[in-house]
Amino acid sequence: MDYKDQLEHLNHPDRRMQPNEPNRLDLESAYRMHKPLLLRVAYRLLGTVQEAEDAVQDTFVALQSLHAAAIEYPKAYLVRAVTNHAINAAKSARRQRETYVGPWLPEPLLSDGSATAASGDPAENVLRQEQFGYAWMVMLEQLSPPERAAFVLRETLHYGYEELAGLLGRNEAACRKLYSRAKAKLAAFETAGKARNCETGADEGAAFVAAFMAASQHGNFEPLVRLLTDDAVLVSDGGGKVRAALRPIRGKARMLAFFRGIRAKGALQGELLPVSINGQPGLLLRQPDRPDIAICYRSTPGGKLDGVFMILNPDKLAHVRLFGA
Repeated sequence: MDYKDQLEHLNHPDRRMQPNEPNRLDLESAYRMHKPLLLRVAYRLLGTVQEAEDAVQDTFVALQSLHAAAIEYPKAYLVRAVTNHAINAAKSARRQRETYVGPWLPEPLLSDGSATAASGDPAENVLRQEQFGYAWMVMLEQLSPPERAAFVLRETLHYGYEELAGLLGRNEAACRKLYSRAKAKLAAFETAGKARNCETGADEGAAFVAAFMAASQHGNFEPLVRLLTDDAVLVSDGGGKVRAALRPIRGKARMLAFFRGIRAKGALQGELLPVSINGQPGLLLRQPDRPDIAICYRSTPGGKLDGVFMILNPDKLAHVRLFGA
């Protein structure tokens, strides 16, 4: 069944329709009304801005060839269409990532937290308001595309199992099983010490940003390392296009040696800017003769940091247009 045929079967009652939502689908008004929600759903399922935009755009392009005016309950129809498109795209992306050079990290969403950060692209502005933390995006990579869809739709958009069944095209029992497997996988990931808590507080974020900026300027990384747990891990994503560690760096001592080494090579030279990354404090390193680097972290309930993420792949920072850049 091709994508157009799949869309023919998506006309499903929407139990969450807003009072002012049209009962029949007018493409232009539906695009304006639902695009922000659809972009956030697609981004949370796919982890990249471009793929999220493609999922939403392809859905509306496909609708142009259908009898869109006859579609009832537009919101449910569109969420289900974008979700199905994203699940299929995610399955394809997982196969392609088998040949990806080094660790694969989600594309970060950066903002300086002010209106001046807005670009001329409304889609980018919508996604920059994303508050689904970056550490959660990393965690979701442990799930299969259907598990991820069930978890995202239930945990972040608060759909019930009956609604999930309609959106995912499965029965309620299957949706419960998908969600249960997703929760179990994430819990096992935490138990293994690979993550502890994806909710990050302002205090930890401010301390991380200040310590990293000071260390980069003066070369003393000891205060930064003291913020880390003993088994902290650093993951860097260069995608084979920028030099980066090909494997995660584990432990405070190795991370300290890594930071000292890249600073000695001039890799931290440039302008470090405090930014918001997926709604949490982070840093953007701007270098005139090198690609940008986005840097963020993952914290634990005790206030320590057990993960540092460095995104260097220029393809994943192509949408960054901050501070007059």
